Amino acid sequence: MQQIEHMGLMATLRLIEKLPEGERRRRAQVHALDELLEEEIEWRTGLRHQNAGWHKVSSVGGAGEGRGDCTGLVDHVGMAAERYREESQWRTMAAALLSRLPERQRLAVLLSAYAVRPVKYCQSARMMTHAQLVQAQVGVAARLGWTPGAVAVEPFPTVKALQRAAEKGRQQLLEVVAAQAEMLA
Repeated sequence: MQQIEHMGLMATLRLIEKLPEGERRRRAQVHALDELLEEEIEWRTGLRHQNAGWHKVSSVGGAGEGRGDCTGLVDHVGMAAERYREESQWRTMAAALLSRLPERQRLAVLLSAYAVRPVKYCQSARMMTHAQLVQAQVGVAARLGWTPGAVAVEPFPTVKALQRAAEKGRQQLLEVVAAQAEMLA
C-alpha cells in the first residue's frame, strides 16, 4: 500500500472520498491541503513570473533564426507555448480554496506553508524556523504577492500569533478540502 505522503493529489482526493471518518482520512486531507498550498506557493514565487524577458533563457529566444538548413523559420510551437500557457487545475483549485479565507488568515496559511523545516546538509531560501519567518515575514509576503504597504494586513508580532491565525485558516480549509474531495471523486 502506498503511503499517503507519496500519493498524487487526485489519488489523495479519491482516497478521502472513500475513507470513513478517522485518522487516516484526516492525514489524507492534511496531505491534500499541503499539496494545494505548495502548488499556490510555487505559482506565486515562480510560475506566475514565467513571462517573456523574466528569465535569462527563453524557449523563443532564437525565434526566426531557424535550425540548420531551415534558417529563417519561426518555432511556432515554442511561441505558442510561451503565449498560451494555462494554469493547472490544481492551482485554480488552490486559489479558489484560499479565496474563502480573510486576508490575514490567507497570509498566515501561506507564510506557514512557505517555511520549510531546516534539514541538515540542505540549503534553500525557504528553510527557516517560524521565529525566522516572523522576522522575515515582510520579504516573504512580498515574494508571495503582498506588496508592502498596499494591503492593510498588519505583520504578525509573534510566532504564536502567526501559528494561531494559520491554524484557524487551515481548519477552515480542511473542511472545504473534505467537501471538495467528495465532489471530485
